[in-house]
Amino acid sequence: MCGIAGYIGSEKISEGFLSNTLKLMRNRGPDNQNFKKFNLKNLNIYLLHSRLKIIDLGNGANQPFTIGDYTLIYNGEIYNYIEIRNYLKKKGIKFKTKSDSEVLLRSYIHFGKDSFNKFEGMWSFAIWDNRKKELILSRDRFGEKPLYIFKSSNGLFFGSEIKFIKSLSKVSFDLNSNQISRYLIQGYKSLHKSEETFFKRIKHFPKRSFLVIKKSLNLNFKNYWSLKYKPKKIELEDVVSKTKELLINSMKLRLRSDVPIAFSLSGGIDSNSLISISNRKFRSKIKAYSILDADKDYNEKKFIELSKKELNLDLDFIKVETKDSLERLENLINYHDQPIATSNFLFHSMISEKANNDGYKILISGIGSDEIFTGYYDHTIQYLYETRKDKEFDENLKSWKRYILRDIKNPIFRNPNLYINNPKYREHLFDHSDFLIKFLKSKKRKYLLKNDEEINYSKSLLRNRMLNELFHEGVPPCLNNEDMNCMYYSVENRSPFLDRKLSEFIYSVPNKLLMQQGYTKYILRKSMEGIVNDKILKNRVKTGFNVSINSFINFDSKSFQENFLNKNNQIFEFIDRKKIKNLIKNKKNRKKYSKFLFNFINTNIFLKNFS
Repeated sequence: MCGIAGYIGSEKISEGFLSNTLKLMRNRGPDNQNFKKFNLKNLNIYLLHSRLKIIDLGNGANQPFTIGDYTLIYNGEIYNYIEIRNYLKKKGIKFKTKSDSEVLLRSYIHFGKDSFNKFEGMWSFAIWDNRKKELILSRDRFGEKPLYIFKSSNGLFFGSEIKFIKSLSKVSFDLNSNQISRYLIQGYKSLHKSEETFFKRIKHFPKRSFLVIKKSLNLNFKNYWSLKYKPKKIELEDVVSKTKELLINSMKLRLRSDVPIAFSLSGGIDSNSLISISNRKFRSKIKAYSILDADKDYNEKKFIELSKKELNLDLDFIKVETKDSLERLENLINYHDQPIATSNFLFHSMISEKANNDGYKILISGIGSDEIFTGYYDHTIQYLYETRKDKEFDENLKSWKRYILRDIKNPIFRNPNLYINNPKYREHLFDHSDFLIKFLKSKKRKYLLKNDEEINYSKSLLRNRMLNELFHEGVPPCLNNEDMNCMYYSVENRSPFLDRKLSEFIYSVPNKLLMQQGYTKYILRKSMEGIVNDKILKNRVKTGFNVSINSFINFDSKSFQENFLNKNNQIFEFIDRKKIKNLIKNKKNRKKYSKFLFNFINTNIFLKNFS
């Protein structure tokens, strides 16, 4: 894990600006910072890199890394670098280091753009080809590693963080009212529906894409991979067996490291699958961290203790406390260059901090499992829609009523015929947005997204929703926040469920096999039998890795009134002050609309510090 930044264009950037940018990059790479520049006629190229040593701890793997006419700066990990290196060695290619960085660059030299599909990993990188005089940018399939771009009138700036682009370009960027309005009312699921950020003119580099930039500076993004639902005839027994094999192999690859690894652990099946595989198949002693909230709705200690005892984990519980929470939140917002997606990432940062203090440089988490294996309650009624014509439908409905209905709190999802009657229903996408819109000033409402704005990936309702969640709604903001939290403390984050072979296989499995006997993630549960504790496998209640806002915000305090409800705050250019004051007075509303209130607090801080 590292940080990258750079520029290609006609401008010349002074070494002072380069030096200042490298200082900002230190969190992402405290072990080494350096840059390299290329000056051609009317074209200047600057490549900046900061390194966090994970694989091959020697200085020979420092970047920018040059082989002949090719120079690389790279953030991420190519997990299958050993297999690729062995292949290239058989082709007569000799290696100077044991790093995945050298494997990446030599792969590009050997395979060209076909190399992107040979990589299993997470990355954002830039390669300068001094022979062809072109710059190649690429980002991984799921967008695990961030990459931002800014096209100016005479060049392209790019970087792992927005602050790097600001520093290199010395441009003062206006705030993006579109993104602010959407975040306030529609929440984190609206943030990655496009490539926009909270700053005008700064964009996300598209995931699973690459870009070749020549002297003309034209931006023509090309996809090198796609994930599609292509069901094949396959028996459940074979699906379970193959899933087990692929997930174990994914963990094997993601445990490759020359530095210590730790896990984020909740009481759910996702993180327990990963930590149990690691313990039973690869390592005997494992370090784990868990958030412990006093709010019973979010406390999973019972199931976490099961894993601790059974796997003999070295486990630390991190308790949620109100002390210094707002100070932590402000520091994170300043580092993220944007509001935090959800309150759980405020406390996820405590895990990153503790891991760093304990000497761990890698944190593994279960992001992506819900979107691959069907983990949400709305998936259960979308599944009923998909199987409505199957002979098993009556049994599926019976199981749903017996095992799932009792745990669904959202009244919308308690209707098993919701999608059968209206397959286009999407009103649930942005929680309470139909109510919350009245809090937004009328002139800002034009920026909000329509509920039915989704990409058409598949004719299958269930798979199309899951793919939109995977690539736009749920996974991208989680990956972005987890990356920034970890990098704030110089820790690398890894997500084993976001594996190419695993995802492609599960998206070849017929819908009817995804749920059985009233279990979500049925395939994952069956594949983990004998590996994960049976009580965890059979727990049907989805709790999630969450923290109640009332655990760290005192809405009645004088400090809150002065800091967040001050009439001069810029937030009230967006939000009706009187209406939100009335909302906060009602204590029941504080829990019901806790996500909105967290967004309100976040945006308050963001506007104060970035306006």
